[in-house]
Amino acid sequence: MIRLFVLLLLPLLPLALTGCSDGNSSAPPDNGPHPLTYIKTHPADALAVPGFEDCVSCHAADLSGSGQAVSCYSCHSYNDTPPFIIHPADWVDPYFDHRGYASANGFTSCSNCHGADLQGSAAAPSCFTSDYNGRGCHPDGPGQAPHPVDGSYLDGTNHGPEAKADLTVCQACHGQLGGPGSNPRFNIGINSVNGTGCEACHGINYAHPADWAGPNNTFHYSASNIENACTLCHGAALDGAGGVGGSCLGCHDSTIDFTLDCVACHGYPPDGTPDVATATGVDHRAAASIFHDICVVCHGMKESDTEGSFAVAENYLLFDKGSDSIGDHWDGNIDMNASTDYDPISFGCNAACHINDAAHQLSDSGLAVELKEFGLSDTVPHPVDKSFFLPQNHGPAAKGQTAAFPDGMADCRLCHAQGDPNPRFNVGIVLAGGIGCEGCHNELTAHPSNWYDLFSRHGDIEPDKFTTMCTLCHGANLGGAADGGVGPACIACHTVDPVANSSGCVSCHNIPPDGNAPAGNVRPNSQGQHDNDGHSSLINIDPGQTCSRCHNGAGFGTAAHFDTSRPTDVKFLHPDASDTITNISTVDNTTCNGACHIGSITVDHNNATWYTTP
Repeated sequence: MIRLFVLLLLPLLPLALTGCSDGNSSAPPDNGPHPLTYIKTHPADALAVPGFEDCVSCHAADLSGSGQAVSCYSCHSYNDTPPFIIHPADWVDPYFDHRGYASANGFTSCSNCHGADLQGSAAAPSCFTSDYNGRGCHPDGPGQAPHPVDGSYLDGTNHGPEAKADLTVCQACHGQLGGPGSNPRFNIGINSVNGTGCEACHGINYAHPADWAGPNNTFHYSASNIENACTLCHGAALDGAGGVGGSCLGCHDSTIDFTLDCVACHGYPPDGTPDVATATGVDHRAAASIFHDICVVCHGMKESDTEGSFAVAENYLLFDKGSDSIGDHWDGNIDMNASTDYDPISFGCNAACHINDAAHQLSDSGLAVELKEFGLSDTVPHPVDKSFFLPQNHGPAAKGQTAAFPDGMADCRLCHAQGDPNPRFNVGIVLAGGIGCEGCHNELTAHPSNWYDLFSRHGDIEPDKFTTMCTLCHGANLGGAADGGVGPACIACHTVDPVANSSGCVSCHNIPPDGNAPAGNVRPNSQGQHDNDGHSSLINIDPGQTCSRCHNGAGFGTAAHFDTSRPTDVKFLHPDASDTITNISTVDNTTCNGACHIGSITVDHNNATWYTTP
């Protein structure tokens, strides 16, 4: 019976043995004393006994292995003697530190622990994992760097654009850990530079060229991911606080929209102090640059009206972030507008604005000068080929009648005047002797002295421009000397408010004309028979039509009205076409033949002399 029972148990023995050896991962394999996962936990046991006494019995006295167990150095390949380490002694963080080593020694040096195919083992994770403790690895396998590893990527023209696109990508392999304000060193990897990473070429604490402010083709204008990349070293708020890099506010007015602060590189106007990348600055004060249109006339660009950006002339090339083009502003040369006829030998211009003398010449900047045709249509508001010198061309502009001069004389002031208030219009214009508008328009005058006649009259100025133009010299309230102006009070001629009644007849004529011309007029009034009782009564009855009855066609704004010649132009407007009116005018006198009938008043003056010169 016992014998039969034993025979019945024999078929179940393999199952029992399997349950003991394979079902428990902590159990030792059937050919060894350690559990299958012991490679992960053995360090604690090995270090618990001095001299590895429990290890030497199988792994040999020197731990180099025996017939019973492998050599400990098969895994601890970085050691010659105990104590043992897993990775090289100089590794601080294997995630970062393995890169340069693997590049220098090949991936087979990692296979002892990570598996022959680097897919991982009980001792070490797979190199193909896409995420290890929150860190990205090699989902496509080691060696799949995001750039060539044949040495060509060391050329700045190859790695520069990608580094500017997002520096945090470089940080993943060549920089220390950290986010905004962490100041990571970019000193990891790159075997050809002794494993010192980006800093081998870019300097300590630098991941970009030292002269990245330009002007050069490595200028950082096209840098992207600014909030994460630049903040690494320039402070979390880009203000330099706590950062090894300087404050971005040194060159930018704002770190939100990154508007520029032009005076970070240039004085305003450039005052001779060194610019960022030049050995010497250029003192523009001798050239009176403040009277130019803020850089654009000579250099093809200026600061925009909203500040912090550029307003450029025709053909001027700005930065192109998409193509990483530095344009004209940052090419390291002094760009001069060829239309100014600039002479790079004398450092002066030969255009029609002013003469090329010592008072208008600049100093040597130390940089190469490039003459470029930016054009002047967008740089100055009028031609500089001397045609604008003609009154019929610049006159309407000075009155604010052209789109280029919306404020008229106030716009002329930008280039041709100095002083505030009561500016002298005595700057520039070669054809006027280099003394500006005053070369033709007399001292302290920017308009003709006979500014009431047909061609130069000021009555066609829009009323809303009196306050921006006339107030320059006639006082803030057009009150003349009493109002702080060098020009006369406007009410000296305009007996009513000139702004509200800019073309009122009383500006030049009394009612009725009495021979006493208002101040500033030579002969707008001929008394003649205007004060005759019969005529003055007409004024009282029909003041709106009185003048036009005799001077029809010679009203305000006509050539006849402002010709100032004798005799006065007379053309009758009679209510009854059947009446015959004969006018005989000579240089000396004017006589009228006919009759005027208005209401019950009849005035006969056949062959009566209206006016006779003295």
